[in-house]
Amino acid sequence: MSAQGLPAHILALFTPRPPPQHLPPLVLKKKIKLTGAADYVDMLPSETPPAREEWESPLQRKARRHQEKLARHKEEIKELIASYDPHKDEHAVGDPFKTLFVARISYDTTEKKLKREFEVFGSIKRVRLVYDQKGKPRGYAFIEYEHERDLKNAYKQGDGKKIDGRRVMVDVERGRTVQGWLPRRLGGGRGPGRQGKPSKKKAKLLALQEKAKKEEGKEKDGKEKDREEKKEKDKDRGDRGDRDEKKDRKDRGDRDRDRNSKRERSRSRDGKKEEREPKEKASRKEDKKDRDGKDRDDRKGRDRDEKKDRDDREEKKGRGDRDRDRDRDRDRDRDRDRKDRDRSRGREDKKEEKKEKEKKEAKEEPEDKIADDDL
Repeated sequence: MSAQGLPAHILALFTPRPPPQHLPPLVLKKKIKLTGAADYVDMLPSETPPAREEWESPLQRKARRHQEKLARHKEEIKELIASYDPHKDEHAVGDPFKTLFVARISYDTTEKKLKREFEVFGSIKRVRLVYDQKGKPRGYAFIEYEHERDLKNAYKQGDGKKIDGRRVMVDVERGRTVQGWLPRRLGGGRGPGRQGKPSKKKAKLLALQEKAKKEEGKEKDGKEKDREEKKEKDKDRGDRGDRDEKKDRKDRGDRDRDRNSKRERSRSRDGKKEEREPKEKASRKEDKKDRDGKDRDDRKGRDRDEKKDRDDREEKKGRGDRDRDRDRDRDRDRDRDRKDRDRSRGREDKKEEKKEKEKKEAKEEPEDKIADDDL
């Protein structure tokens, strides 16, 4: 069978594929023979190796540099700490027990504004705002009051007061009142110092630790409350036990008295009963007779009522049956009348149809006769 005459798209199915690509033959390499390391041990040096240099991570390097910086700073400060004496300061004037220390002040706040704000707590003798060598404010000041009670009021109520958009911190002067006190610039002061914002991981850890502490505190409080409640319950039980014992003793005494009194009463009653017995027997017999007569009369009345009820029920049943029979008879008569009427109507309709047919036939017969005569 030839492929001539077939369409092009079908002939394309029978076209031969291109010849395969020619590739060079694979060359097998010689395998390397592997031997053990025992033959080369004698060639190794017998001297001790040099000490290994320790590797330092970036975090360790950062911590080391920080410690070195702190050590250098402490050595520089030693001379300043040795020469620090607040009592010899020319600017520190006035009674230290009446002087208030105010920190975290805005750089725009003046001595007049500071005096006006803290004059609410009492009369002020002197206000000294601290400046650096260039004449710029350092952000803290000393306020001397005339009376020590005014200082106490300012210390209690002035902390957190807002002045020029900043909340100030208030404290007593400690340089001349506390022995061995050092300012912040010499490594002293109050509080933990400058702390940066903790990272997200640290913040989460701190929050978890706080929660754990709160839960432990709640558990301890719950246990203590349970113990106190148990102690109170035990005390109440002890008090109740003493009360119950006292009540039991009283009840026993009362019961014994009641028993004795009952015995005496029963003895007196027994004597009286013996006298009353013949009279009571006679009265009982009479009561029985009266009761029997009454019971008979009641029974007779009940029997009469029951008979009347039965007769009424039977009469009602008979009337109901009669009425039902009458209704059934009426319904049957009506059905019969309807059927008779329908039959009579059907007969009349049939008769009328027959008459109409006969009339039509009578009319058609003369016409046919006329036609025959014409022919």
